[in-house]
Order: sequence, then C-alpha cells, then structure tokens
Amino acid sequence: MVLGTGRYTVKIYTVRRADGYPQFSVAWREAGGRRLKIFADMESARLHAQQTLVKLQNGTEVSADTGLRDIEMLRHCEDTTREFKVSLIAAVEEWASAKRLVDDSSLTEAARFFAKHRTDKLPQRSLAEVCDEFVESRNASGVSGHYIQCVKSNLKIFNSQVRMQIVDVTTEIIDNFLRKQKTHSAVSKNNMRRTLVTLFGFARKRGYLPEHQKTAPEQSGTFKEADTPVEIFTPEEMRKLLKAAPRSLLSLVAIGGFSGIRTAEIQRLEWQDIKWDRGHIEIAGRKAKTAARRLVPLSENLKAWLAPWRNATGLIVTRRAVSGALCELGAKAKIEGGWKKNALRHSYISCRVALTGDVARTSLECGNSPDMVFRHYREIVSGEQAKEWFAIMPG
Repeated sequence: MVLGTGRYTVKIYTVRRADGYPQFSVAWREAGGRRLKIFADMESARLHAQQTLVKLQNGTEVSADTGLRDIEMLRHCEDTTREFKVSLIAAVEEWASAKRLVDDSSLTEAARFFAKHRTDKLPQRSLAEVCDEFVESRNASGVSGHYIQCVKSNLKIFNSQVRMQIVDVTTEIIDNFLRKQKTHSAVSKNNMRRTLVTLFGFARKRGYLPEHQKTAPEQSGTFKEADTPVEIFTPEEMRKLLKAAPRSLLSLVAIGGFSGIRTAEIQRLEWQDIKWDRGHIEIAGRKAKTAARRLVPLSENLKAWLAPWRNATGLIVTRRAVSGALCELGAKAKIEGGWKKNALRHSYISCRVALTGDVARTSLECGNSPDMVFRHYREIVSGEQAKEWFAIMPG
C-alpha cells in the first residue's frame, strides 16, 4: 500500500513471518535515509503511515518511536472525519482554509451564524403567492376596506415589475423599483415602501425568510418628503362653510372641523359610533386609516351641531362624490382660493394643540405620530384663535 504522491510517499509492506503470523512494515525516506517500523496489525501500520506522511509534508521530522498515544489520537481523528466521508488530510485542509477566512473568530460560531441565515432550506414562495396570502390574511383580520385597496394597488404595481422568489429579493431590487416610480410623489413612494415592509415582515413570520435577519424593504432607503405649509380655515371661514353647507354635508364638515377625523374615516362612521353620554366618538380599527381603534373627544360645540341627528342610525355620510361636493361648498362659501384639502383636520389639530399644549394627547386622538403633530401643527394658531374655533355654535 502506497500513501501520498510525488516527493513524499510512505509504503506499507505485508510480510508473512516464519511462525505464520503476518507483520506490517512501514517504510519511508527521511533525511536521505530509509526508515522502517514494524507493526503487528494493519490498522496500526496504516495510522502510523498517515501520521508519518502528514509530518513529512509539513516538514516535521518523524520520530522513530511514535507512541501508542499518537496512534490512538490519529485513529480518533480519522473516525471523526469518516462520519462525514472525508479523509483526515482533506478535513484539516478545509479547517485551515475556513480559519483563514474568519481570522480570530470561532469556526463554530461562524457555522452557527451561517446556519441561522442560510436561505436554501426555506420554503420556496414566489412574490405573487406571498402577496395573495398577505391580502387574504389582511381581509381575515378585519382591517378597513380602504387599507385593503391601498395594499392591493401597491402590490399590483410591485408584482408587475418584480417577478421572482421572495427569498431572492434584495435591498438593491427594492431601491431600484421605488426609484422607477416616476409618477409617484415622495409620500406615495414611502407609503409603497411601508406596504412592502409589512409584506416581507408577514413572509418572515410565515417562515419564508430568515427569522433573525432584516428584510430587504427594511434596509431600503426612504424618500425625502417636501415640507408643505399646512393649510387651515380661520374661524370666520369655518362659520361661512357651516352656513353654506347643505344638510347632506353639514355633519361631515362639523365632525371634520371639530374632531379632526379624516374625511375617509367619517364616511365609514355610523351615528351609533358617536357616544353622546361618554363624550367621545369611537373609531373602530376596521374604520380607521391606521387600523387602530381610537377615541376622539366630542366637544360641546360639535354636540350642538350634531344635535339634530342624536337619535339617527346608519351611515353619517350618505351622499356620493364627496370631494366634488366639498369643492363646490368652498366656492359657495366664497372661501379665498377655494376649498383647502385636509384643512378641516389641520385646523382642528392646530387648535387642539394650541388649546391643550399636549402634543402626545392630540396625536393619540388624531391617529398621528407625536413627531408629525409637533413638526406640522405646533404654534400655527394662537390660544385665542383656538378658543374662538371651539366656540363656533349653531345659530
């Protein structure tokens, strides 16, 4: 048997002794001379031969009296590598190669990290499949129909431009996709990114993405949104709007201006959501833009404006084409510049902050972040203007 090739080889000879028992001679050349060691069994001879070959290849002198402990250690190492069907030499070379890559770090820790973050063992799901599962789960959770429509719209665009397995989507792909949406504003792109963050978070919970790793959308960039001046109605303009509003719009204008509830949310509210005795309007999660339930204070002047409907039931807003009707109302009331988009909500929040001085409380009531309220609505109106706003009464 010959071990090794080229410059270094070790040979094992089987010799039949005079007494009939075999013996095994391990022979090799070292320091210009021939070395020989005799063993009673082939296994011991082979292990010594392998140990000798490793030492020769590493430039280490081979001791003439290799002990039993050395042979047992070599046998143990071979048994360990045999489990993985690789030779001891191949295992050592692979270990050395990996160790060079991780430097002073532990190979075991490096292997654990790799096992935790590998993706080839995850269930394979296409983006289209995950999107369908996500929308179905949102429907089952009872979120608002408006939210579902926004999600479907954003995912339809994403699916039409990115087709692959969800595990293969990178941060670069997300960034490129968002940048290509030329017809979308920075606000719309950020909204679309938020949808993707939620989608990929859902996929991670389902086990389609690594559990302990940030998703591609989470690591993608956001877009700078231009700070546009917040438009509000003055108390005098609000009086004109309420006076000119037809009955079908009056409740919407009053609720929007004196509670700050979004127009789209008001359109989903029913008269039963106004808790007259408790002094608040309840917006259930399925009716809220943020899908989170909140309670909005029912001010005294709002109670007065809504008094004619105290015993009413059903939807608060029943007319269609509300946006067009509000534009017509702005012209009818002779508001300079016409109807101001979202100005009812902006006016309420500005006055509420000026009146209470409590940004956190106002943000909770309105379903905005405290940072958003602080940046956009603080110190827009004075305390006197705020008092005048909430003193607007019918008649």
